[in-house]
Amino acid sequence: MDQFICGECLEEMKKLPDNSIDFIFTSPPYADQIKDYGTTGIKIKPDQFDDWFIPRAKEMFRILKPHGSFVLNINDKLDGKYQSIFVFKLVIMLVEQVGFHLVRDYIWYNPATPPNVFSRGTMGRTKKSHEYCLWFSKSEKWTFNMDAIRKPYSDKMLELFQATPKGDRNANSRPSRHNFDLSHPWKDNGGADPGSVISISNTSSNDTFHRLCKQFGIGHPARFPQALVEFFLKAGTNEGDIVLDPFGGSGTTAVVAKRLGRKFKYIEINPDYHDMAKKWFEVEFSTEKVYTRNMKRFCDEILPICRWNLLPFGFLYDLYEAWFPTVGLYEKPQTKKSFVERITSFLKDDANWTVEDRYLIVDEDNMPMPEPLIAQYNLKNWMNKDYEGDDPAFICSPVVRTKYKGIYRND
Repeated sequence: MDQFICGECLEEMKKLPDNSIDFIFTSPPYADQIKDYGTTGIKIKPDQFDDWFIPRAKEMFRILKPHGSFVLNINDKLDGKYQSIFVFKLVIMLVEQVGFHLVRDYIWYNPATPPNVFSRGTMGRTKKSHEYCLWFSKSEKWTFNMDAIRKPYSDKMLELFQATPKGDRNANSRPSRHNFDLSHPWKDNGGADPGSVISISNTSSNDTFHRLCKQFGIGHPARFPQALVEFFLKAGTNEGDIVLDPFGGSGTTAVVAKRLGRKFKYIEINPDYHDMAKKWFEVEFSTEKVYTRNMKRFCDEILPICRWNLLPFGFLYDLYEAWFPTVGLYEKPQTKKSFVERITSFLKDDANWTVEDRYLIVDEDNMPMPEPLIAQYNLKNWMNKDYEGDDPAFICSPVVRTKYKGIYRND
């Protein structure tokens, strides 16, 4: 059911059946950047955006189930000297021309928005630090899970709930002076209403997806944070629901949907973005396959050049962590526990190595000094701490313990 589709979303959505999608979360290309998505090769100006988007919105409406919702993450632009109003026009068109109902206009506030030219105060306005997340429903009833998105009560609110009147002060008076009646037993809902302003920093410049793009020399699309998608998918979907992102970009919606137990359909016209999204997805959810492949590479490249015949697990893991970034691997290094389990499993049937869960006695034959890889990979934990000179032979001749758990090279 999960699908990565490379194609133009208008044409690809036409292939989907009526009433087949539970939820749509997407962020179309910014106005004046649509040429990057390959539709015309010509930039579409803000005043042309609405007419470009409406045919796609009609397809979204058609394929949504009756209880389904559509959340549009969108930002506006300056149109000459003033802010464009195309977003507000689009809302009206989505309601009047397409048939959507506007459920709530959410504001995504990004506290990490960096200062820009407007921050100087010379252009008559502040920097823009928010985008819109507009929630539309197809019908008068839609899926909504408030408990899934509640935020923790503040300490002050908890104190008020637990307080008793003192003197002439009403203990039930809120700091905002908007009072409430606690004459009846209070029911703990598990958290507070999160409201319609969502504060999430967009600081993912060095995550797995960006490292992938750097490794393959591909520019990356603008991305929204995973926490933003998670908020809306938790609120508007249930496990097993089908989520669509027709402007899939980096694949954030697909990754979050999968993590939450939802099914997804991803559509993206840019083949580079499509390929990177699939690679990211593989890293996130096919880790065993990826790590097994990389374990083979590590063993093939590193084990033959180790001078030591007894290789302690701690030494191997430190070596793995140092080797990992030098070969351009894009996933996160595995934990030491996972590494030991994988290398043990990988080598258990290899006639060249003995792998047993027991301590092995160290002698000059199985750990001969020096071990050049200590200096080559700067393994500080294994350097000779009693030596202060710069001779590599002494640096790479550490004082070792009498026994280690690890792997042993057979003669």
